[in-house]
Amino acid sequence: MAMKSLKTVVVMLLLFVPGFSAQSVDTATAKALLKQNGYQGDESQLKDMAQKYRDKKQAGIGNEKENDTTLQKNDSAMQEKKEFPKGLQPEEYSMYENILQNKVIDPDTILKKLPVFGLDVFKNMKPLSFTPENNLAAPADYTIGSGDEINILVWGRMNEEYRLKVDREGRVNIPHQGPVAVAGLPFTVMQKTILDRMQSIEGVQASVTMGELRSISVFIVGEVKSPGMFTLSSLSNVTNALFAAGGPNKRGSLRNIQLKRNGSIIATIDFYDFLLSGKDNAGIRLKSGDVIVVPIVKGMAAIAGNVRRSALYEIKQGDMLKDLVSLAGGVSPAAWTNRIQIERFQNNQFQRVLDVEADKNQTMPAQEIMDGDIVKILPIVIKDDNAVYLSGNVYRPGKYEFKQGMKVTDLLPEFKSLLPETYFEYAVVLRQNPPSFLNNLIPFNLEKAINEKSSSDNISLQARDVIMIYSRDYFEPDRTVFIGGAVNTPGKQKILENMKIRDLIIQAGGLLEEASEDRGELYRRIYENETVSTQKTEFNVGLALQDDPKNNIVLKKYDAVFIRNKKGWEQEKHVALSGEITYSGEYILLKGETLKELVGRAGGFTKDAYLPAATLTRPTVRLLERKRNEDYVNRLQSDALTVSTELVAKQQQAGDVQNLLMQQQQLMNRMRNGETAGRVVIDMTNEASYGDFLLEDGDSLYVPKRTGTVSVIGEVYNPATFRIESGISSVKYYLELAGGAKANADIKNIYIIKANGSVLTHKSADIMEYTLCPADAIVVPQRVEYKNSLKTFMDSMTAVVQISGLLLSLVTVLVVLKSY
Repeated sequence: MAMKSLKTVVVMLLLFVPGFSAQSVDTATAKALLKQNGYQGDESQLKDMAQKYRDKKQAGIGNEKENDTTLQKNDSAMQEKKEFPKGLQPEEYSMYENILQNKVIDPDTILKKLPVFGLDVFKNMKPLSFTPENNLAAPADYTIGSGDEINILVWGRMNEEYRLKVDREGRVNIPHQGPVAVAGLPFTVMQKTILDRMQSIEGVQASVTMGELRSISVFIVGEVKSPGMFTLSSLSNVTNALFAAGGPNKRGSLRNIQLKRNGSIIATIDFYDFLLSGKDNAGIRLKSGDVIVVPIVKGMAAIAGNVRRSALYEIKQGDMLKDLVSLAGGVSPAAWTNRIQIERFQNNQFQRVLDVEADKNQTMPAQEIMDGDIVKILPIVIKDDNAVYLSGNVYRPGKYEFKQGMKVTDLLPEFKSLLPETYFEYAVVLRQNPPSFLNNLIPFNLEKAINEKSSSDNISLQARDVIMIYSRDYFEPDRTVFIGGAVNTPGKQKILENMKIRDLIIQAGGLLEEASEDRGELYRRIYENETVSTQKTEFNVGLALQDDPKNNIVLKKYDAVFIRNKKGWEQEKHVALSGEITYSGEYILLKGETLKELVGRAGGFTKDAYLPAATLTRPTVRLLERKRNEDYVNRLQSDALTVSTELVAKQQQAGDVQNLLMQQQQLMNRMRNGETAGRVVIDMTNEASYGDFLLEDGDSLYVPKRTGTVSVIGEVYNPATFRIESGISSVKYYLELAGGAKANADIKNIYIIKANGSVLTHKSADIMEYTLCPADAIVVPQRVEYKNSLKTFMDSMTAVVQISGLLLSLVTVLVVLKSY
């Protein structure tokens, strides 16, 4: 990308960075601003983003003036606003978590999921009928009633225990004492009455306790989750009954619960007292036949935002704003009490918006809360208005308290405050100037500001200024030199101040064994006006390592150093000899060594060596064969495309097209997946043929043992490998052993693949009468008929596929031969 277009793109993208606007800045500064604000994209992504912005502007989406005003707005909260983790919302954090994480709480986002206060306590309760509890101690004021059980224990002259039920007349019948009326008496009075009666007997002591308590039936009606009749313990109160019914539903009142007895309201319970302070005003003990009524709620108000508990609260007539705020736990430290907004429905005709303000002590104004009110406690948006920010290549970046008369050097008093590789020639102060609050760049020379504290570069700061210190990498991103040749770690290295050739060699891991101590080369770019040339300088490597001033040259950016090899240095070349070699194994190849010389060095061949079948493979030949196969496949593919196009143009049958495509795919797969041997055909039986054959690195010679077999492959009824019978070695004989040629065999073009890889055809010998040698292979190809252009191509394809199959079979034969 040209510098001008890059600058345009980056400056355009400053519009997307919160708190910055598109000023006329240099490219490096713009890129630095983006990087320090978290953008890591490459230049192509910058282009895309800028283009989308331009398209949106051209399409007229939004008001341009309004958009620009929004981007330039002096709103530090927008700069510091953080997204909430996926799945979590502000209301799911505590108030202090939101403050610590610098989260801005917008009341409108919370209103969408505002809970009804008090219903959570019943959330996990299931409607049930309480079984009367028999293990509870009866309180002193417990009123005895019909169905209660009284336990009397007597000892002394009499040792007895009585478990007596209070009958319907309210009496208990005590043995030897007769009936005693106890119904309606408090527990302590009943206990004293019975004790006095029992202890009137001389020599008798007694104790009186409650046994099984009676159960009562109460009715719970109105806005509860499970209204109906409930059987409860006689010790139950209104709170127990509410839990038994699952609690009020979302329409039910929690502050106007009524307890009716004999048709009259005997108590009105405000359940908020229990929820907020634990004071159980609902502790009135129930009696059988009592009715608990949960009416529909008649007054509710919502309070959301920067309070300690945002929720929907039930209100009573006359409740004031301070009461609602108190129900919500009070405002948070992040609340902006200069403007509390109330949305109110007026006379069932329209909704009004009221803005009220608390005083300096956060005392709420005398504003009565009405049914349906929505109270929004807005956040503080102006933060850190007495702070300045230090950013970039410094040891201690961050936020600092602003003090009158503060200058740059108050934050950076000395060079020790800076990280290494600081760029001193250019630093900036970002400042928002009223009334537009556009971000302005104020550049200064950092070195002068620190060295000369009275200079104009030591800028006087204002609140909310941002000081940005750059690393040299922003302005010189490719400050590297290159080293290549005989070093341990060639490649680019970062150039350091006063770096020399010796330093670069050490940075690259030192010299390799083959490195020349005499020959090194330094290439340097020379700039003359608009002309660039390359200058070559030779140096002595050994003297450079000894820090000789003439040879240990100081490097510059983009220099390239090469360390050459010693004269005549070559990497070791290896050749493998295997099979029937006297001393088989891997050998280091000497310069100019021939195959004959190497075999002689290895002790020659063993007595069992079968030289006609010896194979020599070479990696460079393998690569060449692979390249030729790929070229051949590409050519066949092109021919197939041409023929298939002609076929479609001539409106031939679909079956012919399908057949052509199938054969093409089959051929392509075999040719691409087939392995190349890289074999060099050479006659090892004749020393003259390999006496001057020069070897290469990676060559491999395999000499098999003598074998007494020949193979017949191709279009015969029984392709197989046969043992050579004594005195019989003609091709005709072994064809007959293989069952003879098939009807589609091309008898005239039978050929022989010799053990050393050479091929004999009918042009060079009478194939049928040819005398076979061990490890030879007879190949019977398929006859190909030519009828028309399409048929010619399809048959050629078939033939190629089948020949490929024969060659694969031949490889199998050679593997078999190697196993002997």
